[in-house]
Amino acid sequence: MQPVTLSISLDRPAAVYLAGDTVTGRVDVHVDEPTEIRGVSVTFRGEAYLEWSESKSDGGSDDYTAHELYFSTKVYLVGGESGEVTLTPGDHTYGVQFVLPAPLPNSYEGRYGFIRYRATARVHRSWRKSALAAEAAFSVSCPLDLNMFPDAAKMAIDKESSKHFGFLWWKSGPLRMRVRVPRAGYVSGQTIPLEIHVDNASNLEVHNVRGTLNQVITWHATSKSRRTQERAVDLVFASAVEQGGAKVFKQTIDVPPLPPSHLDYCKIIDLEYIVTVTARVRGAHRDLMIEAPLLIGTSPLMDTVEYPPAYLYPSPGGPGAPQGKAGEAYPDLPPPSYEESFFKVNRIMNTKDNESTMDILSFTPRYPVWNLWSLPHPADQDQKKS
Repeated sequence: MQPVTLSISLDRPAAVYLAGDTVTGRVDVHVDEPTEIRGVSVTFRGEAYLEWSESKSDGGSDDYTAHELYFSTKVYLVGGESGEVTLTPGDHTYGVQFVLPAPLPNSYEGRYGFIRYRATARVHRSWRKSALAAEAAFSVSCPLDLNMFPDAAKMAIDKESSKHFGFLWWKSGPLRMRVRVPRAGYVSGQTIPLEIHVDNASNLEVHNVRGTLNQVITWHATSKSRRTQERAVDLVFASAVEQGGAKVFKQTIDVPPLPPSHLDYCKIIDLEYIVTVTARVRGAHRDLMIEAPLLIGTSPLMDTVEYPPAYLYPSPGGPGAPQGKAGEAYPDLPPPSYEESFFKVNRIMNTKDNESTMDILSFTPRYPVWNLWSLPHPADQDQKKS
């Protein structure tokens, strides 16, 4: 068999795109000697897929799956479905490009499924039924501008809950907790300020208070749905609240790189975020817990930053990220960076059995992360100029 090597690369280093963008890159093929092939192709594909299994009482299992295909386009760079072409010894480079359709859901990788975008190059070898394949994955960012949902994003969170401990005719005094958050809408890079009031009139000690930012995923298979949770941030306030005592805890949760809420345009995977605060008591008793929904977007509320963002749609510019739409009022404001998801992914390769892939593909989607709070206020800049 003649030695053949194959690779595919995309022009943007961060490989983040918006629906409607043009994905460009190159396919490189190297052969050591004259080699007959049927052709070299590239396929651009976007899809969502999920799968899980549940055990049955008889020892078997039920499998649940669902699939959505957003696009799949294959073009030959040289050769075709029939006939043969001869590659001369050396390196062969082919430019590739593809215009992403619109709309598209945000890239996502989770426990039971994914929303994934890939470019797959193949060398179709005439002497073998299998094709040599190489893949490059890329992220698609679907904007969720919090300014388009002011009622939900600006709504303050103020929730209270209480419980009594005991059994039968005996009950302790109440353990009360109140959780306050100034608003419900945030973006990656912002901080969520928590104010937690604990009033412990029970006869049990509150061991500590825990605050978490949770990602709640609903998987919609053909015949069944399933909900799972992933913990993105976990804060534990170690200070106890004694019997008859009361304390106020104030802390912030830094929002890590995360996909936006809802995963719009995907019907089989839904995404929500909740902040959960738990007063944890000693002994065999159920803790007191408060949950509140959050809205995670890709563009921050205009009135929540000291210096209004110039980009309503995340758009770092340059070769590394989406083109997007830039505002004109504040042209000097740096756009967000695109960072790898807090939930890392190690291996996403799932090529067909009749293909041999040269390298295992490691890929983690990237999401916009804002860093607006270190910028000088316009008034400060005016003072420096004077």
